[in-house]
Amino acid sequence: MLSAFIEPTDWALEILPDRQAAVWKQSQTDTHVWGRWNAYLNQLCLDTILPWLKAEYLPTATTWVASSQMPMYWDIVAGSVITVGTTRIALIPTEAMDRSELEVSQEWVDIPSWAADYYLGVQVDSDGGEINIYGYATHHQLKTQGVYDPQDRTYCLDIDNLNTDLNGLWLTHDRYPATTTRAAIAPIPTLAIDRITPLIERLGDTTEILPRLSVPFAVWAAIVEQPESHQRLYQQRNGLEATPAVTRLSGWLQGQIGAMWQSLDAVLSPPQIATAVRSGDRTNSAPSDVYRAKVYSLAAGEIALAIGISPINDNEARIGLQIHPAGGGTQLPGLTRLRLLTVDGIEIGQASATVTETIQFQFRATAGEQFQIEIICDGETRIENFEM
Repeated sequence: MLSAFIEPTDWALEILPDRQAAVWKQSQTDTHVWGRWNAYLNQLCLDTILPWLKAEYLPTATTWVASSQMPMYWDIVAGSVITVGTTRIALIPTEAMDRSELEVSQEWVDIPSWAADYYLGVQVDSDGGEINIYGYATHHQLKTQGVYDPQDRTYCLDIDNLNTDLNGLWLTHDRYPATTTRAAIAPIPTLAIDRITPLIERLGDTTEILPRLSVPFAVWAAIVEQPESHQRLYQQRNGLEATPAVTRLSGWLQGQIGAMWQSLDAVLSPPQIATAVRSGDRTNSAPSDVYRAKVYSLAAGEIALAIGISPINDNEARIGLQIHPAGGGTQLPGLTRLRLLTVDGIEIGQASATVTETIQFQFRATAGEQFQIEIICDGETRIENFEM
């Protein structure tokens, strides 16, 4: 149940001085002046509002992405997302004293995996040590009533169209969860792998002050929607050493699939696809299951790693791994081994074969669990890092 309603004029929260100093120090890691200041404002906003929401209204509220990933987003846009079950609440901070409108970057509205149900306008007065929530709007309102500015790629909604009483948001979330909050969004096209690297090199150049405006939105969105390419862009812009790419399988269940992971029918033959789909504990695939494959070109020939994810519940999934010959081959090109490892390289299990049509391996993983898959074929090794 909701806690007691308070007056709409009381949506003012104190910024704790100790936290303000810590956030300022933390934000200085960004290479760009704008990125540092943006990270500072957004972290203050998040660190002030999220604990208040959890204590007063939404005890299960959490951040959409891990805190370690936040700087990637604040390097390019203002805003962060809090999730409560399937409901997404975006915090959109501003320093402006003029609260005549809510201005939201297009990324938070038109990238399907980024979009929220509700957008809170937040005025941050870091000098005065206070944060004010001055209103909110739904995604549907931004798309149907907001004015889109193609120059800076933002949606603006006049304050007269904002809901100024947050009690209405809590009431709707608590008692009317089926309320329509979102408008339709066009899907983001997938970029070919050979286009991603040169684009990241170009947009990651430190002379690109506003990379989000340097290419068409569809191209930009295709890069930042995928965590792997987004991370590479952030690392290049900030001169960071590249870390091993991590494929987040939970993102696959939400439609966030990198371009290097292709559909089964783009990689495998019909008999191979049938084998991959039947490889789990159940005979038929469910609508929630996700299957993808990646091809490796080795000296001995081409092989494909096929992965199938079958959700068991909100916290656990069944994962099936298969190695298939690719490129028209009917058998694996040499002695092939598939190993499941911890992130520290400790072997959990393996399967191997010399001459066969496929290798299979199955296991269960819980949300947040990390692991590695090692493929050794005729002396060549490939390693993929995953997180459920």
